[in-house]
Amino acid sequence: MIHSGFGFCKRAFLCMLMALLLGNSANAQDEAFAAGYAARLSEYRAIINFDEPISPTPELRSAGLAKEEPGVYSLAGLLELAGRNNPGLMAAKEAEAAAAADLRGARARRLPSVKAEGSGSFIGNPIGPISIGKGQFGSYSGLDLPPRDVLLYKGMESSNYSFKLIGDQPLFTWGKIKLSIELAQSGLNAAATQRLKAERELAIKIRGTWDALSYLQPMFDILDLQARLGSRLVELAEQSAAAGFITRTEHASAKIKLKEIDIARVKLEEQRDRLLAELAAMTGLAGLTSGELKLAAYPAGRLPASREPAGREAWPLEEAQSLALANSLDLSLLDSLLDVKTGLKNLAEKEAKGLPDLGLHIELSYGGSRFPFIEKDWFRQDDYQLSISLGTSGNIFGNAVKAGEAAKARAQLAEARAQRLDAERSIKSFVKESYLTAELGRAKLEYASLKQESYMAELEQARAIIELGAGSESDYLGKMMEALGSLAEAYATLIEYRSVLLGTEAVTRNR
Repeated sequence: MIHSGFGFCKRAFLCMLMALLLGNSANAQDEAFAAGYAARLSEYRAIINFDEPISPTPELRSAGLAKEEPGVYSLAGLLELAGRNNPGLMAAKEAEAAAAADLRGARARRLPSVKAEGSGSFIGNPIGPISIGKGQFGSYSGLDLPPRDVLLYKGMESSNYSFKLIGDQPLFTWGKIKLSIELAQSGLNAAATQRLKAERELAIKIRGTWDALSYLQPMFDILDLQARLGSRLVELAEQSAAAGFITRTEHASAKIKLKEIDIARVKLEEQRDRLLAELAAMTGLAGLTSGELKLAAYPAGRLPASREPAGREAWPLEEAQSLALANSLDLSLLDSLLDVKTGLKNLAEKEAKGLPDLGLHIELSYGGSRFPFIEKDWFRQDDYQLSISLGTSGNIFGNAVKAGEAAKARAQLAEARAQRLDAERSIKSFVKESYLTAELGRAKLEYASLKQESYMAELEQARAIIELGAGSESDYLGKMMEALGSLAEAYATLIEYRSVLLGTEAVTRNR
């Protein structure tokens, strides 16, 4: 026991002696490390603010790129670029334009249709005139039979023309045209809603990626500080190992911690590069670097415009659920699809009955050897006519194929209504789950803040002991590295928390 106690006193004495020898240089470095840690903690505390609701995500704009520095983009600038260049959004816009064309076509069925037909032919060996000559059948009582030449067929000319002007006007279709127009309008509404949904989701995704990149920057600052701390710990370990104060295992442990910091930086860089690639793809840019984004550094305790406080939900849970049901584009899209299914069912039921359509047919035609309006005496040939007819068309015994389509449409309509009800329940459940997840995220972030206060108290105590000539600088710096690691984990939690808030905004925001 006496020997063991003597060994302990000897070790403490040697550590105190080492601290005295390295005290002046260590104090300056430790103060720099402590100031850096305090700055990182001040930044985090400035962000962990839940007093104000999260600001609404700006809408995509399709024209007029905001005036910015060349090669540097703000969130508003990226949203503008996405509104003009995103491939998925452009496809949604083209689909909406196609649906608008379908509606114009459906409306045109109410109007009269006019078409023209024309043909011309040339006969190389036309039939000549056919006639009976005077007295060809002899004579009777001194009279020639026939008494004079009789022209039976005047013969053909080499050219022959045929022209028609045909007009058709539907008069009564049992509401089929009206149903077709309503169906096309429902299709256009669905396409427009799909385009709005694509715009909203794209804006939210760009905002979430921007926020994640914004909150990654302090994590790089933390890793830089940890790397300097790790280098100092390795330096102290080498000095202690040379003096025989620590074992080779403890020396290797300090190097391993420094290498773990390098690995963490590589992982963080990979995450940042992946987010930048996603942001470039969404905005139609060939590539992006973090230097091209306005994610500037800021003084301790203050936030730049590019980085917002953590924030909270904009509405209480019950109000958010009501807003989600009223503003959800998913529900609007389902409503439009319900209208389409209803229109298909009604149209198929009408067509299945085989009710005859009533229409007017007008035809003005000309056929002859003279080209109308150009050749002489064309109008004297009496080869033109005008016909007006009224007719109906329909299946006498109904349409079995359309009857089958009507039955299928009724089943699909019932399925769509069930999906609509299920979607309402899913949205309310999603909003509630998001609120619970956000509440848990706030608790984690506040817990991380309290944990940092505990680290700060321990570090101040350790610093005071070192200033009294006792304690270990390695233990002090190791505790600071642990505090910084916990702070980096808090920023990762912050990114997840903001993602949850933006997900809630996506289903509750106004159109």
